[in-house]
Amino acid sequence: LVDAREWDPRLTLSVNISPLQLRDPWFAQKLLKLLVTANFPPERLEVEITESCLHENIGVVRTLISSLKNQGIKVSLDDFGTGYSSLAQLRHLPFDRIKIDRTFVGSLGDDKDAETIVHAITLLGKGLGLPVTAEGIETAEILEKLRQYGDIKGQGYLYGTPQPADEVRRDLSGRDLLLGAAPIQE
Repeated sequence: LVDAREWDPRLTLSVNISPLQLRDPWFAQKLLKLLVTANFPPERLEVEITESCLHENIGVVRTLISSLKNQGIKVSLDDFGTGYSSLAQLRHLPFDRIKIDRTFVGSLGDDKDAETIVHAITLLGKGLGLPVTAEGIETAEILEKLRQYGDIKGQGYLYGTPQPADEVRRDLSGRDLLLGAAPIQE
């Protein structure tokens, strides 16, 4: 949060929430305290909840999601297609985004079933008014295949690999995407 507050306001920070954190009834308040301490705007934070966590305690998850959204934090359903959620849960939980699991995305072009599933999830997202992100985009061919399904955001090694915070800062500075800072010279 401290590193990301220097980023251009158009950039967001996404973090995964663990099943253990989802069981903590005070998690939303703890997260809000972290945001205040770091002076990070909640509308620039997106938390990702894996689909497999939904079946544990749907009431607690619903309360947590509502609490986070009331503070301006966005909530994504991560690894969609791999867990146990029902379409009714998806319809009744106020998610802001669906993220298609990389196992389906990485198989595009090689596996007709994966293509059918990716297409169905993109149609589902469109029908529910939920933006879709495809995880695991590693090649230009997979990206091209995804483009046939409409407006989808993507993430994966095609765009970059995980980096330490100082490298991210250097990269963003070189792209003039830091607040009030001159580009860092290498």
